[in-house]
Amino acid sequence: MKLIFTILTLILGLTLSEEMHAQYKVSCVEKESKNPDGVDPITTKTCIYKKYKSVTKGYPDYKGRYSYNYFIYLKQENGSYLKIKNAALFNENKTELLYLINEKIKKEFNLLANDLESKDCFEGISLDPFSFDQIGIEFADNSINFCVTFGLPGVCMAVDGTSISFKLDEIQKFLK
Repeated sequence: MKLIFTILTLILGLTLSEEMHAQYKVSCVEKESKNPDGVDPITTKTCIYKKYKSVTKGYPDYKGRYSYNYFIYLKQENGSYLKIKNAALFNENKTELLYLINEKIKKEFNLLANDLESKDCFEGISLDPFSFDQIGIEFADNSINFCVTFGLPGVCMAVDGTSISFKLDEIQKFLK
């Protein structure tokens, strides 16, 4: 009898876990398109999470290094998507979230600024807190990424930014 109860408990637990995971499911599609200015393609990643869509467009430079633009859209009742400001994705607790994001960005910045291989790129560079408008936002798998650039010169492009990630179940209290 105990064995049957244990098996049923495990099955119920797995089912609830799958349902919770499905609740935070993000579906993404990546496409490449011809780049009229070069050999490397322009990349577009579109991800849907509930009634939101994130679009990330990657543009290569002449050396094949990519820079990205980020857009967030809200699905309308007629099925079309309306571009929204990043802050509109979050509820009244967004100030607390922005603080958490900036704290994680600061840690990454300090790691890069103190690394022997990248230290020279950060000479004379200070880090001010980012606003939601300065942060690129994209959905990915069951997470949300917050991407920033530090404004370093081109020679330092490899360390000119970071991406901070939160699991969607961890960040629900901030989402609308």
